Amino acid sequence: MYTSYPKAICFSILVILLIFPFVTNAQGPISKILDKSYIWNVKDTSKRGDLHVVFRKSFTIKDGSAQATLNLFAYNRFAVFINGKYLMRGPVRFENRGPEYASVNISAYLKKGNNTIVVVVHRFDHTGQIMAHEAGFTALIELKNLKGGQIRTDRSWKASAELAYLGRPFAWSSIRENIDARKMPADYTSGTFNDEAWGNAVPISDLNNFAPLHKQELPFQQETVVNNLTINGKLSISNLPITLNKGDTLKVSLPDYYQAYLSLDISAEAGARLRLFDKDGELNNTYITRNGLQNYTTFDTYGIKHFVVYAADGVIKLNRLKIIERRYPFKRTGSFNCSDPVLNTLWDRLTRSLQILSEDAYDDCADRERVEWMDCDPPGFDVTRASMEGPDVDGKKMYADARLLKEMLRRTALTQTPDGRVKAHTCSDRWDIHGYMEDRACDWVEGARRYYESTGDKKFIKEIWLPITKQLNWFLERRTQRGLVKAREWEVSTNPLRYQVCEGTGLNAFVYKALKDAEYLGKKINKEYEAAMLGAAGDKLKIAINKYLWDRNSGTYYSGYMDNEEAAKKMFEKQHSNIKIKNGYAEPTFEAAIFAVDQEVVPAARVDSVNQFLKDKFDKPYCFMTYYYSFKQMYAQNNIDTDGKILDMIKERWKPMLDNEWQTSWEHYFEEGSKVHIYGIFPAYFLSSSVLGVRVDGPVWNKRLVIDPRLGRLNFAEGNVVTEFGKVAVSWKKTKNGMKFSIDVPKGVIAALKLNGELPVSDFKLNGVAKTLKKVIGQYSTDLNGGKWIGVITYKK
Repeated sequence: MYTSYPKAICFSILVILLIFPFVTNAQGPISKILDKSYIWNVKDTSKRGDLHVVFRKSFTIKDGSAQATLNLFAYNRFAVFINGKYLMRGPVRFENRGPEYASVNISAYLKKGNNTIVVVVHRFDHTGQIMAHEAGFTALIELKNLKGGQIRTDRSWKASAELAYLGRPFAWSSIRENIDARKMPADYTSGTFNDEAWGNAVPISDLNNFAPLHKQELPFQQETVVNNLTINGKLSISNLPITLNKGDTLKVSLPDYYQAYLSLDISAEAGARLRLFDKDGELNNTYITRNGLQNYTTFDTYGIKHFVVYAADGVIKLNRLKIIERRYPFKRTGSFNCSDPVLNTLWDRLTRSLQILSEDAYDDCADRERVEWMDCDPPGFDVTRASMEGPDVDGKKMYADARLLKEMLRRTALTQTPDGRVKAHTCSDRWDIHGYMEDRACDWVEGARRYYESTGDKKFIKEIWLPITKQLNWFLERRTQRGLVKAREWEVSTNPLRYQVCEGTGLNAFVYKALKDAEYLGKKINKEYEAAMLGAAGDKLKIAINKYLWDRNSGTYYSGYMDNEEAAKKMFEKQHSNIKIKNGYAEPTFEAAIFAVDQEVVPAARVDSVNQFLKDKFDKPYCFMTYYYSFKQMYAQNNIDTDGKILDMIKERWKPMLDNEWQTSWEHYFEEGSKVHIYGIFPAYFLSSSVLGVRVDGPVWNKRLVIDPRLGRLNFAEGNVVTEFGKVAVSWKKTKNGMKFSIDVPKGVIAALKLNGELPVSDFKLNGVAKTLKKVIGQYSTDLNGGKWIGVITYKK
């Protein structure tokens, strides 16, 4: 039985929820037209199972230079061809409550005279990126400055079931395909195909379950042909064409790991059967040929480094093979180079892994799920912020592009259930033990603050404010008589208290930080009353943590309080955890202490005590994400030896990834898990923000940077660190008695240069002029204005 404590706060927040409606983006006129224009080939109200329909529309334009825009959306996937040319795939993944339509300029694809647009729509059964929903397709073609300049989806569109797609084996990450090309004509996507025998589309009359559309904010994914493929060890260009008889196998190898789709030009008699598969089983497709020349292009993408082409039946001639990488258009603008080649390779491969894992969302992994989890950030945006540039917006450079983070936050808000909880992952119907994860909800609130401080986007914070308050109220309703939140622990996979429903230190620390982040955001959007209530609840929670979860004997925090010891012990046994419980209190753990420090619940008078408890435990074998939190606290020690120890730990624990053929980031380093996972990318962030030392100091409108290099035992380090203000080029080189450096500070920005204070300084020069350094909290510091700075620091002997 949960006790509300104090009741006044929960009542006040409940009033808030009733008064303030959920703010969403206003719909534009295009959205409203699309909302009313859904069609299908027949009346169908099913929500599950695969359906495939081809829509065609021919129209005439007299001016070949006319400007035209195509707006479209489908439940739940589409591919577009105009006059026989492939245009795009879509839409972006979406929550059923918040679908987004694509809008693309198609002027270059049109010609004077007759034009034909073909849209192949798939209503795939649910996956890790797709939710169950009734089928439907809607489009609006805007022809600028032409009479009758709008073409909407209606009964005039031709429609036919796409019969080549047969039943398929289920996969959580990617759509497997089972195609019988004999069941459809070869050229139905061309502009010259005769569709007179096709029926007309059927308008969908019952739109009760079709949520209002909004325009897609994410840029379109980048599609790039992969070069230098090898087939059976030889470059494909020298291998093709090649004839496969029944039983023949080709091993195709890519120069890197890619999220990509496949396109094959083949010749065969009708009925030959081709299989495409990889050893991990995500790609597992079958294609049965029609007679003659033909193309098979997979609709979905697959995480692949190698795959097999196998002739299961008949004779097949492979004339051409293309692999097309499809990913978010991140440009890797950052760079890193130092005296240790292992760290150089790691930065390169971890930032490349981020590119692989960035589609229309930050994916958790490319080889197993491709799911957007809230804890894809951290670390997704950390590495983005230090190394990536997105496509320009209206001529503005999008350094530290935050658009994937924004969509993650929005889609998470749209998962909210009536009791106030948000799901741990988006855009799927998956409900299992990880459907809700309490700490992920706190990551979500923290992510909202990170997004706001990176962009200053108050409008968006207003949009998700009500869901934030509802989720936090869910936590507050679960406070016990001790004032602690009783809910399920997790935080990281090696937390000994994972899955325990208790008053855990880790979760309560995360809830505290979420409440304070919400207080900060509420004040920024003029929700002063709600902000005050949430902040007060956070303050009371911090007091409760330090009153009831502090273990005086060990000088740190108990990992949690369990009011049912027997049930807790059974869970510990199930998890093979040797945690001891006495009088309801579970013994202190590294995880509880590190989260208490990271989430800022430790009073100043207790910091040294907790750090003493942590001191000899940093180097234990934890899961990767534990190191994300522990490295921050190790760097906070401001100690050259500790800085070096971090780099040693990174090299030791991440080196197996470099020894693996894929050279992609892993989920874990000491246990089974995904070998292309976002958890493992975060050392790239620390190499940029801590070794090179460049990071944004506070919200972007302050226009301040911190430049605090931590080379450890490296002799030199240099590179470009991406910030919201642009690239910051730095170079650090140790000398016999000091260090030389150069820094390019962006115009209009002030950078606080901080240098290690363990060694006394005898001389310091900037641009050839002697300067005086201040010493603050164990570091030398001085402010630098925008411009190029060359410095020399000399230490006393």
